[in-house]
Amino acid sequence: MHVHGNEKNMNESDEEMGTKIQLVETIKHSPNHFHREFFSIPNMFAISGGFNTLMFTAIGAVSFGTYYSNLASTMRTNYYSHHFRTILRWKVGAVVGFIVGYNRFGDRQVMHNAYVAERLRRRYPESMELTHQPNELWKLKNVFAPHDFYQWR
Repeated sequence: MHVHGNEKNMNESDEEMGTKIQLVETIKHSPNHFHREFFSIPNMFAISGGFNTLMFTAIGAVSFGTYYSNLASTMRTNYYSHHFRTILRWKVGAVVGFIVGYNRFGDRQVMHNAYVAERLRRRYPESMELTHQPNELWKLKNVFAPHDFYQWR
């Protein structure tokens, strides 16, 4: 099915459109372009913020773990409960560091586009066969997707 695009849209390359948040109607035209493999470590590393988020995670783990270890050195504790609590503090610190790092450096726009594309691909399996002309996705911004499988029945 050929869809007539809007020639008055701002001209952007497909790569630029992939890094900016898009409306669902735009993603409907080519969900494969916006899809990211969830279990791919390089994809998740890039979306989460890369090395900067990794450093925030490590700093959070070390600071929470060190704080608890210094606090526990002044208390009488059981060997096993002390190690359990220390490991727990490291994990909590890593989670807090990751949240702060993702909030600061993560690519939430790509994550949004990938999430919408994944939901469209699961709800409408036929959409996985849709393609667009190279570097002409910008013409389909804000254009209604008239494909039959997207229509409510």
